[in-house]
Amino acid sequence: MLRRHPRRLLALGLLMLAPAGAHAAAPDPTGFRLESAALTVHESAGAAVVTVQRADTLREAQVRYIALGIGVPCGEGPAATQCSAESPYDFTAVKGMLDFPAGVARQRFRVPIVDHGVFALAKTVRIALFGPSPIGLAKPSTAVLTIVNDDPPQPVTPGNPLGVAPAVAAPSNPLAGARFFVDHEDAAALAARTYPALRAIADQPGTARFGKLSGPDVGVAANHYLTRAAAQEPGTVPMLATMGILSGHCGHWSDPPDRQAAYHRFISRFAQGVGDYRAVLFLEMDSLITTPCLSAQGVAVRVAELRDAIAVLSANCPRLVVYLDAGAADAVPAKRIAYLLRAAGVERIQGFFLNSTHFDWTSNEIRFGETISTLTGGKHFVINTGESGRGPLVPRDRVRQGNERLCNPPGRGLGPRPTADTGFRNVDAFAWTSNPGESGGACVPGAPPAGAYWPAYALGLVRNAVYAVDAHARLGPALRVTGAKR
Repeated sequence: MLRRHPRRLLALGLLMLAPAGAHAAAPDPTGFRLESAALTVHESAGAAVVTVQRADTLREAQVRYIALGIGVPCGEGPAATQCSAESPYDFTAVKGMLDFPAGVARQRFRVPIVDHGVFALAKTVRIALFGPSPIGLAKPSTAVLTIVNDDPPQPVTPGNPLGVAPAVAAPSNPLAGARFFVDHEDAAALAARTYPALRAIADQPGTARFGKLSGPDVGVAANHYLTRAAAQEPGTVPMLATMGILSGHCGHWSDPPDRQAAYHRFISRFAQGVGDYRAVLFLEMDSLITTPCLSAQGVAVRVAELRDAIAVLSANCPRLVVYLDAGAADAVPAKRIAYLLRAAGVERIQGFFLNSTHFDWTSNEIRFGETISTLTGGKHFVINTGESGRGPLVPRDRVRQGNERLCNPPGRGLGPRPTADTGFRNVDAFAWTSNPGESGGACVPGAPPAGAYWPAYALGLVRNAVYAVDAHARLGPALRVTGAKR
């Protein structure tokens, strides 16, 4: 999400070169100008038609034009925001020249627009004129083109928000039959070009995270990811996670009022970015597993924030399947987690997810999840299996070091591959929410900062992979889909 894209760098370079001469010269009242500094097109139009006009029609003249998106400013001056449309996923960047014969006052050029067929955020494109000859440029010579993505929302079948084919859809598991998006531009895919063994990770669906590192506009970041996924692998379902609620504190009594308001803005903007796209969301990783760090007042605030997030997402994202953080089996007790889930409004979403930042045995998490499910009215759950193949690394001193080492523990391995066909009635999916290979922090020699991809660690996970659901703890037959009904 934060990589510099070559097309964006090229676009930025072209734009920096293109209008430079125009800004250096004084405006020419009889020169070339755009009909307006604010243009609008609906995505269903297929193309935006931009009109260029001039007052001096006595002689032949030419002017160049350019249309660029993300990576360049939309507007003029220090207050200008960044353009948000991305070529080729939202529009096609164009650059050309218009010839004006003598007597001709107007010419037009087209900017192709992509129709996504969804209701989502509007996107912006910068239009600029440059290189006029022999007359100059009048104002406005730049414009912001807004692409309105307002296709009517498609009807959602109850129990099947992802639109999975009826033949494979399951009434209790909306993920059944879904194909998940595999991002061939993420860090694992890039690393696999150098280390082919990492294809074991890169060829599996990961989870795109959105939080403080997503850039200045989380809605635009989420929308870009979903738009690209739909274009690159049509019919697949992206998996997303948010990490916007934690402010890095542990022991403070509560989030300050401005932080609560900021989180509401964050989740509201994220919901706008998702819009009518279909996706799976793991809502606020570590949000409930960290509640022992908070006072009673702090827990109440955290729960209120999560309840607000669920309300916002439920109201604005009809094709989003949401699971809420429920910690891990070796952290907060099931009874306490179930209480917090109910308080946060888990009844309004599909269920909860487990083990997202831990390395626990998959079988332990299934048992733990079943207990929580019983205490929450049968809610379903998803388990992170990205690094569970060898289970946790348990320290000798649990009092001081906790129940397991969480920062790049050695000897860990990949666990069961992502799938919605788990074989367990209440387990909707195994998912790699941890994005195997991402560093937990610079806590051991050679480790990069948290979130950075560490190929050496990822290769260890591949070497130690155990893809079968582990036999660390025996599972009773009633847990399986084929077992006795509850």
